[in-house]
Amino acid sequence: MTTLRRLLFAGTATLALSACAAGPGFVSVPENLAAYGDASRALAAAESATASGPFFTTLREAYLGYARYEFERMRDFRDAAFFAGRAAMAARGEMPEPQAVGDRAIPVAAQADLRSAWARLTAVLQGGGPEKAPEATARALAAYECWLEQQEEDFQPEDIAACRRTFEENIALAQQALKPQVPAVITIQAEVLFDFDSAVLRDEAKARLDGIAELLKANPEVRVYVDGHADTVGPKAYNRRLSLRRAQAVADDLASRGVAPERMEVRGFGEERLAVPTPDETPEPRNRRVEIRRRD
Repeated sequence: MTTLRRLLFAGTATLALSACAAGPGFVSVPENLAAYGDASRALAAAESATASGPFFTTLREAYLGYARYEFERMRDFRDAAFFAGRAAMAARGEMPEPQAVGDRAIPVAAQADLRSAWARLTAVLQGGGPEKAPEATARALAAYECWLEQQEEDFQPEDIAACRRTFEENIALAQQALKPQVPAVITIQAEVLFDFDSAVLRDEAKARLDGIAELLKANPEVRVYVDGHADTVGPKAYNRRLSLRRAQAVADDLASRGVAPERMEVRGFGEERLAVPTPDETPEPRNRRVEIRRRD
């Protein structure tokens, strides 16, 4: 029996057995067999092509794996051709636009999760994922379309779960890579935050702290010190108390914006840790500051 006849026979048997259980996107046996030639040619073209760069190389490999699975194991020639075409696009350095949920006949019960996945994926693709997390972004893109394809058929729960799991694992890695990171130290000059000899935050200072609060909330695992510092003008004991009150004011403001207080340890150093060494009784704006320092 020729290779073509073996594939067609096996495909007919596989599709006939599963037809009664298939979802709304199921393709009839004649339609699927008619796609054999296109799938075979598309797969051969994708296998002979090469991609450049980590994103497109990984994307081609991921799509090619799905194409081979559909062609060789599932005898689903229509979707094999689809994935092979995606692999060929990646080899040419072309970005496939992820299919929307409405592009396939997805069961209603599964649509919300897939729409959420599409939104997450689109945000990563548009937010620098191919450059900052190329392998994870590529695997997430291919796995999303695998999940979409399997969910349309809706009769292989293990395959649906596998594609979804691959998507979830890789989209989380990509999102983590794109998340703004908290620097080791954020320094804010006291003049930006407080009036002279005051520990009451100025109104204009709160816009500066709003950005810091958002950064900390985006990184909930990060714990910080909030450190107050002073210059050498005035008594040391007074400067220590003032620096502590100022640090506490900053921490209280961050807490009011949603940063958990237990993530922050407040300290006042007064004149002990000068950013710029000076003699006693020397005014130096760079020494009057509040620092938000990672507790790594």
